[in-house]
Amino acid sequence: MPPFSYSGLNMNEVKCDMLFIDGRNALYRSIYGGHADRSKSNRSHSQYHFFTIFLRNMADWLNRFRPTSVHMFWDAPRATVWRRKILPTYKNREKSDYVRDISADLEITTQVAHEFLDVMGVRQYERACMEADDLIYAATCNAHPRNTVIVSTDSDMTQIPYKFHSSVVYHPKRSVEITAPEHDPCIMKSVVGDTADTIPGYKGIGPVNGAKMCADPQVLNDYLNLYDRYIFKRNMVLVDLSLCPSLPANRFYVMKKMAKPVVYDEKAIRELVLKHKVNGIDQEFNNIIRPFGKLK
Repeated sequence: MPPFSYSGLNMNEVKCDMLFIDGRNALYRSIYGGHADRSKSNRSHSQYHFFTIFLRNMADWLNRFRPTSVHMFWDAPRATVWRRKILPTYKNREKSDYVRDISADLEITTQVAHEFLDVMGVRQYERACMEADDLIYAATCNAHPRNTVIVSTDSDMTQIPYKFHSSVVYHPKRSVEITAPEHDPCIMKSVVGDTADTIPGYKGIGPVNGAKMCADPQVLNDYLNLYDRYIFKRNMVLVDLSLCPSLPANRFYVMKKMAKPVVYDEKAIRELVLKHKVNGIDQEFNNIIRPFGKLK
């Protein structure tokens, strides 16, 4: 898969009606950032320090995009996702030497995040066997043509602005918009494969030849007539979010959740701060909590 294409993003111009956040993706970034902070300072922090970083990041996104509403999307446990039934090795990173095991930090911080966001005016979405990508795509389908910003570093999200001009993907690590690719990213991944998600493509096909196939359907069809067409079909089902078999049910689920009013309760928030002993929130309450009070 070719690298992302990035463009400068004028934060004064990009505003949105709805902010969609890839929850686990955002927590990963916060936890890795927390570990890096520990290494630099040689100080020990509570596990919940990660959640404070998470809130700081969210408050920054609220300030950048001024959304009317914020929506958090969570992955089902990786072993249960529906794509594993099609490709058992999907997102199998057990053999990777480059992925730090943060599962314990992730589990406990996710639990804390769920409790806090429930009383902070943020709608949360999670369905059995579904990944956040599936639910974000369903939400974008429902929201279009209203302006939406998706916060994620996941390359699968690039297909959404490719299909919906009302949607923008924001890469939080680089603080830039991910531009809609020239060619269909689903076709590209289906022939080239996706190493990040351990989806194998066709041997010997890289970004250059993949782009030729994306640009000319006849070139693609001629190639598939010579080689195993099943690989392409399988990969399209895995990567193209519009082909999720539960898309209609996901859209209905998201629609019902969006219709419910949100709750912002500072008393409940302060009780959770005490319950979980979350570092830093009291000192930053006005900056990282109160902005959520304006959400609808």
